[in-house]
Amino acid sequence: MGGKSSSTREYFYVCLALLMGVGGCAIGEGRREIKTAPAPVLIPEPKPIPPPKILVEPTKIRDQREANEHLSKARELMSRGDYDGALRESQKAVSLAKGEPPADAALFHMALIYAHPKNPKKDNPRAIGLFNRVVKTHPESIWAEQAKIWVAVLDGVEKLKQVDLEIEEKKRDRPR
Repeated sequence: MGGKSSSTREYFYVCLALLMGVGGCAIGEGRREIKTAPAPVLIPEPKPIPPPKILVEPTKIRDQREANEHLSKARELMSRGDYDGALRESQKAVSLAKGEPPADAALFHMALIYAHPKNPKKDNPRAIGLFNRVVKTHPESIWAEQAKIWVAVLDGVEKLKQVDLEIEEKKRDRPR
């Protein structure tokens, strides 16, 4: 009886020793994993977000842009027969442009409004004055040469009107 229990006990101790040996290696390996854990991943600091750039349109550029918008509106109004509205928009364009383009185009357009045959407020002398102003204040403009042509045409028309008036006067003064 006594020999049997010791062999069972010995078997138990041998198994326990083996388990501890194998288990100890596993535990030891586990410890090594902890010791050799990968280096922590460093998260880069976020870059500061620059403040938004506020684009401010220079006054001169804004005025020229607005003058072009008024001139476009004036052309549209003239095409619809609104000569007074077209004249107001052209004047706004001249005022905003301050002697720079598109002031030359706006002056030319105003002159065309006054010279337009369907305009009930047609005024050839005023149109001639505006065309001459284009030539004088903007001699380098593409509108200057056309303005010279218009002045010549309208001067011719005005001279013909004057001749017609003189002929009519002579007819009235002539005794019958």
